[in-house]
Amino acid sequence: MEILVPKYRRDPNAMVHSAYVGLAPGNRSVTTINKWNKNTERMETDRVYGQNTLPRGASGQVGTFILGGLVTTLDEVEYLAQAAREKKFVQQRSSKEIANMCRMLIERRNERINYLRKNPSEAPKRPRGPAFYLPRGVRMVNTAEPGLRIATAGG
Repeated sequence: MEILVPKYRRDPNAMVHSAYVGLAPGNRSVTTINKWNKNTERMETDRVYGQNTLPRGASGQVGTFILGGLVTTLDEVEYLAQAAREKKFVQQRSSKEIANMCRMLIERRNERINYLRKNPSEAPKRPRGPAFYLPRGVRMVNTAEPGLRIATAGG
């Protein structure tokens, strides 16, 4: 039975819609990540609860909402969530907060791209798509248009 049931593997390149890092009811810390399910067309929510974070009567930043859209990977959102947890709460808000978060993410992406250009052997391999099988007696024939091939019957 173990062969038929795939084991859960964390996919760092999974596209994330949004994330919330902060407090949940019961004064517990929570990290909630919303992403598209691979098998269906539904959203999937992963919640990880932690220990109590704020003592009674204390105040501070309740949570951080990260809106990734469909261009942010799980690895990048977890990096932003960790940075939000480590950031000290300041009462004043600035208009540059979102711009700073985007700049930090762009710098991290550029550093990763430069690192993989210098070390190409460490770059992740692109998964092969499904194999393209033709029925028996059908073959692909090149045309005068470059890159265009047509399936024809017969040998």
